Amino acid sequence: QTYILEALMSYVPQETGEAALLAERIAPRLSHSNSSVVLTCIRVILYLLNYIADQKQITTLCRKLSPPLVTLLAKGPEVQYLALRNALLILQRRPEVLKNDIRVFFCKYNDPIYVKVTKLELIFMLANENNIDEV
Repeated sequence: QTYILEALMSYVPQETGEAALLAERIAPRLSHSNSSVVLTCIRVILYLLNYIADQKQITTLCRKLSPPLVTLLAKGPEVQYLALRNALLILQRRPEVLKNDIRVFFCKYNDPIYVKVTKLELIFMLANENNIDEV
């Protein structure tokens, strides 16, 4: 499934409806048990968002991307790190995806140092006037 999803990255949708349809069709893969499929699906949806003109559809798809990323943080430290690094890249392009999820990035006592540092980077990027009390 990962290879098929990656193949979609080389496809250029001809119209906005086509990109939206493709994104909706692969969205169920966001709840897949394989972390690689979930991360690849997120990448493909982010790619397809570049071809969607309707802001309402973009907002809906962005809301769908946050829970799978947060779920990956419950896995082992290696998968956590991979999800966190991807979250950093996502925040640079589409900050609205994780704007309300700052609490999940708080460091835990038993997190490895590389996970803690990445979580701190994310907290720094997500912090604003509205959530500063929480941080």
